[in-house]
Amino acid sequence: MNPAIEGVDVARLLEIAGPSIAYRTRTEVLGEPADSLACRTLQERIPGDPLVRRVASSQRDDGWLGTSFHGRDGIEAGVRILCEKGLARDHPVLARALDALETGDDRLHLGIGKAGRALDEAGLGGSEMIRAAVFAYAGDEERAGVQAQIGEALRGLETVVCVESIDEISTLFRGKRIFRAGVRWPSIYHLRLLAGSHGWRTAERVRRAAEAVERMIDLSPIPEIYLKRGSQLIAPASFAMTDFRSDFAGTFGYGALLWLQRTELLARLGAVPLVAALHAQVGRLETSLEGGLLMRRIQHPSFRNWGAYAGLALERDWRAPSRRIADLTFRTLLILHHAAA
Repeated sequence: MNPAIEGVDVARLLEIAGPSIAYRTRTEVLGEPADSLACRTLQERIPGDPLVRRVASSQRDDGWLGTSFHGRDGIEAGVRILCEKGLARDHPVLARALDALETGDDRLHLGIGKAGRALDEAGLGGSEMIRAAVFAYAGDEERAGVQAQIGEALRGLETVVCVESIDEISTLFRGKRIFRAGVRWPSIYHLRLLAGSHGWRTAERVRRAAEAVERMIDLSPIPEIYLKRGSQLIAPASFAMTDFRSDFAGTFGYGALLWLQRTELLARLGAVPLVAALHAQVGRLETSLEGGLLMRRIQHPSFRNWGAYAGLALERDWRAPSRRIADLTFRTLLILHHAAA
């Protein structure tokens, strides 16, 4: 077992958790083979999860999920849910959805409109980067276009390293901040794509990504900054990207969701050991455990209302405190595990 997770009562977590958390804990954290009897039994139960059934029922004849690309009820959110729930990557519903997404160029505007293309062209993470991030959820970085978007994501982080103040990258326009011409800047999809892919990783690239994270901490809180395209102001995906200084010990509700999601991505990126402030944040998360479980009473609908951005709860509901505890402890376990990997 990874020594970094010794503070988590993994045995108790497996006792109280549903099939998704139990399966992912066994395979992703404990390294148990997916074809073990216990894992196969758990995998057989995951398609019966109500949320997984809802996503599967939205699948069209050509494999597309829902009616949109970006948004709450489209293929982006659908694939994210299936992967978070631990559905096997070769399950027909997920496999067909990924194939449909790869060939669905004509539907990338659904739910995002022309803004998706404009954000891609500006290097701010639009439709193409969202699609690449969705493939990364499934660990499928060899799909068409993914490597090009990984390059874009790395360039976006590289911009941050040299920025001393927000005024260098933005200016005021009618009371709002807009990006200066030619500025690339990371969105949540930059982090999701890099966190879910591995082919880009060299020691130097990981180090530079960590330097960008350190600068984001220094620059925080970061205001909302828009892309000005003609007379239109377009908002990049700044979800969880405005305050890298926030600390889980001092956040509740929606703020806790933002911190947990962002910090899990940063841990998967390999940034935690290289950034002292981030390492300290994760250390304080670990000290929040009580008897090896995260018992904090967090109740916010954003944990359970899954979509393109929000959603982290894998248990079917939080009516029983044990299910809330299982979800929060599992996220803690993932962060601690990947922070030390």
